[in-house]
Amino acid sequence: MRRITPTFFFAAMIAAAFFLIFCKEEGFHQRHWAFPLESQGSLTVDPNPASCASCHLQQFGSWKATLHSRAVGPGFLWQLPRIGKHGSENCMNCHSPNPETKTLLLSRLGWGEVSDSSWKSGSEENGVQCTSCHLRKGKVYGPFPKDRIFQNSNISHEGFIPRKEFEESEFCKNCHQSPGTSKQVNGKFLMDTYGQWRKSEFAKSNIHCQNCHMPDRRHEWKGISDPEMVRRGVQTSLQVLQKEEGAEIISELKNSGVGHLFPSYSVPKVYLEVWTESISGERRKISEKTLGWMLDLELQKEIFDTRLSPGESVLIRVNLSKEQFSKLKRVEFIVIVDPKEYYKRMFQDNWNYRDTFREDTKSWVLPNLKKALDEASSAKYELVRLEWKKTISE
Repeated sequence: MRRITPTFFFAAMIAAAFFLIFCKEEGFHQRHWAFPLESQGSLTVDPNPASCASCHLQQFGSWKATLHSRAVGPGFLWQLPRIGKHGSENCMNCHSPNPETKTLLLSRLGWGEVSDSSWKSGSEENGVQCTSCHLRKGKVYGPFPKDRIFQNSNISHEGFIPRKEFEESEFCKNCHQSPGTSKQVNGKFLMDTYGQWRKSEFAKSNIHCQNCHMPDRRHEWKGISDPEMVRRGVQTSLQVLQKEEGAEIISELKNSGVGHLFPSYSVPKVYLEVWTESISGERRKISEKTLGWMLDLELQKEIFDTRLSPGESVLIRVNLSKEQFSKLKRVEFIVIVDPKEYYKRMFQDNWNYRDTFREDTKSWVLPNLKKALDEASSAKYELVRLEWKKTISE
């Protein structure tokens, strides 16, 4: 039998202390988001978000307007019959995490039966809902209260279990970061927002996802689809510098406040355009650039990657001759965001080949696909329009 020496015992104590100090928090995240989530079992609370609204009206109102609440939307639904039961269950880990809502959704596709009556039909349409983050095995979890004395005994649903991890970026990781064994394209994970954040100054400064996407704990989760949110994360400028040989137009966009690549995923694209208008009224685009990670429809090949790291800028420089500048009246720098560019391409391609779908799936697939295509096609918006006008002295 091996004898435990004092040195070995001391080393073991150090290792145990290291685990308790540095691995405890990670353990909570791993347990809380162990996919697939376990069944809640017998509930003493109504899992419907509308029921939570009786006490948490502000959070409910914010959530109702988010993409989280629409995670089980047409863009998700139309694909399920095509990827099958197993593939659908994997996607539902993030889009409809609770096993009870999974069962309801799978039953609609003819892939199972509903046995738990606590979760009413329609619950599956709520996407990522209150229970997805806050309920585990019938117990309610949440962050520590900020501005009032914590008296758990006075709170309904038998109180809740406060955890500081709700305000850490790791809480968002499981649904916004590809696992280490996942597919990569040109050495990059399809979802790498958490990894990008970890490498940034934001992580070093202890600025977490929640600080930007849930300010003051608002359940909004705004991102690339929200113009106001994006404007807060970038800086733009336009200059027209007159020179002896003519002039130079300099347009700039800087990732000044986004804690990860801008844009993060392969889905959105950001278009930078420089337009001029002549004295005669002729308007034309003289330069353009695209920011984003462009992949083919099969997500197998990288076409280009022009995303900006935190603090990085992109410049568009255009030189004009004296003659060109003399005819110039106005310059515009326009930034356009297409938050669903990849989806639009992919949905359109599938719609073009809709006649090849299985007949027994068309009644489910086609209406959802058409609606998803319409939504993606209407998502583009103008973020910024800067203008320079020539003065009389110029």
